[in-house]
Amino acid sequence: MKRITKILLASLLIGCVFTPINLFADDPAKKEEAEADEYFDDYIEKEADENGIVHNGPGDQFILIQAMALFPLNFENQMTVGGAISVGYHRYLLSWLALGGDVLFGYHPTIGSNLMTIIPITVGITFVPTIWKFEFPIKTSIGMAMENYLGYNYFPGLIVKQEAGMFFRMNESWSFGINCQFMYMPQWYAKEPEKNDYLISVSANLGARYHF
Repeated sequence: MKRITKILLASLLIGCVFTPINLFADDPAKKEEAEADEYFDDYIEKEADENGIVHNGPGDQFILIQAMALFPLNFENQMTVGGAISVGYHRYLLSWLALGGDVLFGYHPTIGSNLMTIIPITVGITFVPTIWKFEFPIKTSIGMAMENYLGYNYFPGLIVKQEAGMFFRMNESWSFGINCQFMYMPQWYAKEPEKNDYLISVSANLGARYHF
């Protein structure tokens, strides 16, 4: 009996000595989890400002939807104010620089109650300075356009656009704002240069951007 008691006491003593060592020993899995949590916390801290807004970074994307009024500048005696909608996809290369494309569906009524329709597809680069929750996109785009008037199609036509606007970042996913764009669309005829012409128009836009 005494022998069994000695064995039990020895076992208890050994357990008391080595158990604290096991409790305080580094668990590799828990260590990796803690490091991951620390990295994630650092990432959130770097990306969010004091207002809780996650700023744009390389790889961020957004979809831009706009509705606009179109004002012709050089056919004021033949065209009236028109309208358009546009949809675009853009991706940030840097926190202040984005690359993307847009497609626009627009029209200009004429004084003869006809319609000139335009469908430009453009690629553009956008410079995006930011102040607080406001973003001020400045974009230059170039592309091609399909133009139609009284059944006559002109394609592909060149289009050059310059845009500037202001958007308010509501949250991480949405921003809303206004925009103005200048559009230049020439029509060139190699065999009949006397028919060469161009359309210049400006727009006043209301826009929404979905960020992801």
